[in-house]
Amino acid sequence: MTTFSAAARAFAARRFRPVADLVRDPRGVAAIEFALILPVMLSLYIGSVEVSMGLSADRKVVLLTRTLADLVSQNDITEINQLKTIMNAGKVVLSPLKASDARMRITSIAISSTSGKEATACWSEVGQSSPSGWTAYSRGRTFNTAEVPAALRNDNGTSLVMAEVQYTYKPVMGYVITGTLNLQERIFMRPRISTYVGRSETSIPNAGKPASGQTYCS
Repeated sequence: MTTFSAAARAFAARRFRPVADLVRDPRGVAAIEFALILPVMLSLYIGSVEVSMGLSADRKVVLLTRTLADLVSQNDITEINQLKTIMNAGKVVLSPLKASDARMRITSIAISSTSGKEATACWSEVGQSSPSGWTAYSRGRTFNTAEVPAALRNDNGTSLVMAEVQYTYKPVMGYVITGTLNLQERIFMRPRISTYVGRSETSIPNAGKPASGQTYCS
């Protein structure tokens, strides 16, 4: 019995000696600590990458929206084909993101000269490849103060160019940020060289320009 116990202890000592040596060795302690914190380090790294990529996508959406509003506001009259070209060219700003996931809309809004300072859509256009569910505003549609802030309605009888972009961002890895993020931006600019930015088409009198004594949407 004593011989068996001694043999068992000897076997256990030989069996677990590498583990004991590893624990006593400072290098072994460091290896164990590294193995314990490695999952945490990887989670932090992957999370920081995903968050930074998401922030980059959001900045690109803001830049695209600003670009659309800026280009349109530099015209006095624009055509539908020109608007389509502007929106298609603007997609370059999103690179390397998938441009087909972007919804774009440009709208000219008139501010009435009445005391109510009503904001009304004069014309609206969406990108040719905008996903379903994203349509142009109907002519004459009124906007509430949540859509067009009251601070932008101070100059009666003028207009605004409103650019809107919505982008569905899908994280590459989806480790920390799961699902999709709906990134949206809306930017207003005033016309640079005219009171209104007209859209040339037969349904709008005077090639998109307001007649004398009329508001743009009359």
